[in-house]
Amino acid sequence: MEWRASRPRLNARMQEFHYKVGWRARGQRQGFHASASQGSGMEFVGHAPLAGYGDPRRIDIRASLANPTGDWLVRLHRTRAALPVCVVLDLSASMGFSGVRHKLDVVRQFVAAAGFSARRTGDAFGLIAADDTIREQLWMPLTHARSAAQTALARLEGVTATHGSAGLLDALHWLPRNRSLVFLVSDFHFPLDMLTQLLDGLAHHDVVPVVVWDGAEAQRLPTFGLIDLADPESGKRRTVLMRASLRKRWIDAVAQRRKALCHCFTAHRARPFFVDGDFDADAMTRYFLGDDAHSV
Repeated sequence: MEWRASRPRLNARMQEFHYKVGWRARGQRQGFHASASQGSGMEFVGHAPLAGYGDPRRIDIRASLANPTGDWLVRLHRTRAALPVCVVLDLSASMGFSGVRHKLDVVRQFVAAAGFSARRTGDAFGLIAADDTIREQLWMPLTHARSAAQTALARLEGVTATHGSAGLLDALHWLPRNRSLVFLVSDFHFPLDMLTQLLDGLAHHDVVPVVVWDGAEAQRLPTFGLIDLADPESGKRRTVLMRASLRKRWIDAVAQRRKALCHCFTAHRARPFFVDGDFDADAMTRYFLGDDAHSV
């Protein structure tokens, strides 16, 4: 259900946030993240005989002199590598809500920031959008192009949110096979059973649920008066008299929904990031540094 307000203009300022993962990237492209591959890097792993690792540039003279076998030893290091960063975007009808902010404006802010941040970090960036089906015209395969953020924004320009969200399950087959950092962007107004199925399918990846809500959906409801409600999924409309008791039940229901979502995310080892209003890149950086303010 929704009540409608005027649509504000999008602030197109490009933002950047910093992210990290708790696993080793396995890509071959040099990048920022710790890698599982050995090579030219700064992370010391150990020593190995020169005969097996024939790179005399890495001979460790002190370790070789202390080696009881008398073999020359070389130092082994791990490289740093790039990783895939993907945004999986829900474009079901409820994402078209316009209250304090238009949800799709907030989505564009986030996608622009994610694409820009991935490029600045040296990672590949991709976009998958879905409602009932995959929006193939919006799909952007993984790319290291400098224009990735601008390309994603151009594809989302004028986009509408329609139908349901079943296509998010199809998005599982469009993701890269290699472990990726996946931002799952939605208001998550679909059934919890579907969310469980979706998170099960994303278990191979590092998932960040970005929960796009709006204050007009709950906390900023009018205290008293007639409001026009519409179910964006079914198109049904009704007018209700908002009053104190109804407002309290509404706010309590939203709080219970948030609690249920957090429980589902926690069960799948995912920590949500809630957005209410404009997207804040600094808050996203703090999220990756372990600040729980936006994840409870």
